[in-house]
Amino acid sequence: MFLPIGDYPNPQRAQWVTRMLLAVNVAIYFFVSLPLERQRVEPRDLENPEAHAVLKTLAERDGFPFEEATPRQRYDWIAANRLSRYDLFVMIHGYKPGRPSLLDLLICMFLHGGFMHLFGNMLILWIYGDNVEARMGRLGYLAGYLLTGATATLTFGVLNSGSLIPLVGASGAISGVLGFYLIWFPHNRVKVLLWWFYFIQVLHIPAVWFLLFYVLILQNLVPILASGGGGGGGVAHWAHVGGFAAGVAGAYLLDAIFGRRPAPHPDVRTSQRIGRDEMRRAVYTKAVEDPARSFGAAMQAGRMEDAAYAFARMAREGGSPPPPSQVFSLANWLYDNGFARDAAAVFRYYLKSFPRGEDLDRVHLGLGILLSRKMGQATAARQHLLSAIDIAPEGSVVAAHARTELARIGG
Repeated sequence: MFLPIGDYPNPQRAQWVTRMLLAVNVAIYFFVSLPLERQRVEPRDLENPEAHAVLKTLAERDGFPFEEATPRQRYDWIAANRLSRYDLFVMIHGYKPGRPSLLDLLICMFLHGGFMHLFGNMLILWIYGDNVEARMGRLGYLAGYLLTGATATLTFGVLNSGSLIPLVGASGAISGVLGFYLIWFPHNRVKVLLWWFYFIQVLHIPAVWFLLFYVLILQNLVPILASGGGGGGGVAHWAHVGGFAAGVAGAYLLDAIFGRRPAPHPDVRTSQRIGRDEMRRAVYTKAVEDPARSFGAAMQAGRMEDAAYAFARMAREGGSPPPPSQVFSLANWLYDNGFARDAAAVFRYYLKSFPRGEDLDRVHLGLGILLSRKMGQATAARQHLLSAIDIAPEGSVVAAHARTELARIGG
């Protein structure tokens, strides 16, 4: 499984339009879609001419003579296909290219084909929407969401003109949000959960690579090409591509009209290395606050990503070292989240700045483990592990772990 679970950095303030869109989509599913999914089709439901027309199209596609069949045969066919009242609701209010409606174009963005369809869309909107909303403003973001969603649906409609099969889902609008995000936040990092049987790892991938190669190419263009240009599997891939392209075009258009503006928070960029193992993290494009103060505030608030950015700038610009306990905590967090080289850089900073720090034995142990297991530097690892044994009290857990690691690498 390859699942995005977050991104950073993020705006400091809550983005209420994104939350409102999440709430509306979830509410419609639980208070409209889910109850109707549990209800069987009633005879009066077929009195609606739109439902009748779409049912006829579906039946003829399956080879069932809907018009010539008796009412009993029609209901047997509906039961065999497990059609619910929500299916009829979608047939009436989903967007049908062969019978276009402006109202359906809007409503279809808030209907979903099941819980997993809803969950996937809302997860992506939750991860990426806040940055785009902070960049566009509330009204601009809402307008961009609806316009790119409509563009996505119309793209699918143009390629499937005449079809009465309804299209539903927020995927097109959310693809538009991703298009905006790609242009304005390409250097942000996407946190991705990689889960394969018992192997679980959190990866931190640049947004530009994740959105272009995984979302656009692998999830949409590859299925389109594999199916001969039409997509498949019940997924409107062309709608996703159309929404994504609309978001990209919209971002460039807004930049051309209003000028390229900086993001409302620090943009993630690769900083210069400090020594051989300098961390690659975001730094503020302009010095708006003392980095040591930013680091301390972020650590106290538990905002570890922000703390990492502030530490990178602080280490580059110099100044008084922060409390050693905070440096040690940051190094541990970086290690736990897969930033091996960054953690090693912070551990080295600790050794240089606090040669008599109270966590010195654990710093040597952590750096030795990193060097041996993650960076393939066994010789340097042995020196740090031996230092950990020398400093740690005899019989302590740190000394025992250091000896175990030395035995593992043959030291």
